Amino acid sequence: MLRVMACGVLLLGLTGCFRMSVRTGAPRDGLPEARTGVSLVYGLSTANVSAAECRHGVSRVDVYWPWWGALVYVGTVGFVTPLRTEYVCAEGTTSTQAAPEREQVPDSIAPL
Repeated sequence: MLRVMACGVLLLGLTGCFRMSVRTGAPRDGLPEARTGVSLVYGLSTANVSAAECRHGVSRVDVYWPWWGALVYVGTVGFVTPLRTEYVCAEGTTSTQAAPEREQVPDSIAPL
């Protein structure tokens, strides 16, 4: 019985947490927006979150499990996992800003 309990504790400890962050380096425009989605069947399928209101792309994106996500994960035996997505839209360029110069590629490197 002690082995079964130890294995159960070990399995719960291996679930861990999930967090993914992407920073584009673009200046931020506005406050963070948040949406909740789900990951199905142990992460094989996830709900895509599109930021259609971000006309100039995103400045940063964070995807993570909410604090109550582990309870749902254990209760559904991993078939459903809630995910929280927070993003900030990027600021658009103005006509007064100069476009950044592209780095020149040496002639020795063939184009793709």
